[in-house]
Amino acid sequence: MPGAAAAGLRSDMAETKAASIEPHLFDDGQSALQTVTFGAYDPHDLLRNSDQSSIEHVFLYWQAVDEPMLAAKMHLARMKGRTLMVTVEPYTKAANWRDGGDLLFTDIRNGEFDRQIAAVCGAVASFPGVTWVRWGHEMERPSGRYPWARGDAPGYIAAYRYFVEACRKIAPRTRYVWSPKGERELTDYYPGDAYVDLVGVSVWGLEKQDRQQYGRPRGFAETFGEKYRRVEKFGKPVIIAELGVAGRKRYRQAWMSAISALSTGSGPFPLLTCAVYFNDREPSHWPNGYGSPDWRMTASDLAP
Repeated sequence: MPGAAAAGLRSDMAETKAASIEPHLFDDGQSALQTVTFGAYDPHDLLRNSDQSSIEHVFLYWQAVDEPMLAAKMHLARMKGRTLMVTVEPYTKAANWRDGGDLLFTDIRNGEFDRQIAAVCGAVASFPGVTWVRWGHEMERPSGRYPWARGDAPGYIAAYRYFVEACRKIAPRTRYVWSPKGERELTDYYPGDAYVDLVGVSVWGLEKQDRQQYGRPRGFAETFGEKYRRVEKFGKPVIIAELGVAGRKRYRQAWMSAISALSTGSGPFPLLTCAVYFNDREPSHWPNGYGSPDWRMTASDLAP
């Protein structure tokens, strides 16, 4: 989280920071207010030594788990006292994993991916700290990018529930993140309170897009607010599961200052508990000529 975001974050010992994440997510709402927690998906380890990140986020293809990467990230999370958040991407059985999406949900319910579920959830269960699993994210609006985002809400819900039920038997301590993009269609894909511990959304601040679409830079509260209003009705802790900001320094600092000033349980977004930064270049091309935005930051950006 660039520059100004670090100002409001505490510098406790890493173990204490990680232990503090769970209680304020699931308390009775009467505890003291806490600053929104930060974490990162950081594949290039640019924030490896930062004490400002309390969540280590990894992405896993369930067909081919990158075991060395996962082991290294689990070791880092353990040493730094970070929560481990695992986004599981359920691609298909086809040679090209993006093909055959019409069969994906049926294959899952028929047990065709039980081995993959066991492998992923077994790895998660072996982590001694706090673990969150985020399965089949950004499902509510088909774009061709993800075969599980295909306009089949009943099929998605059945497959999501199947995964959670199976994973709970293997990793009973794990919390589950249901994580739409934050679009209007998301309600149709909600799998039910019993299957959701946290609700995640993806939030991107791209100054170039703001200026072209809105004629001005939009702030964090305006951009996030649209999505927050769509998920607050579920009454679950809300996380920004993927956060990226790209633009001029003033634009980035304004966004991160706004986030770091928030407290859980108060203000305009009382259910918001943490923001997990996507510390990489965008892996796909955005439409309308925006290319692949570079969201990356370094540890120096986090220095108080």
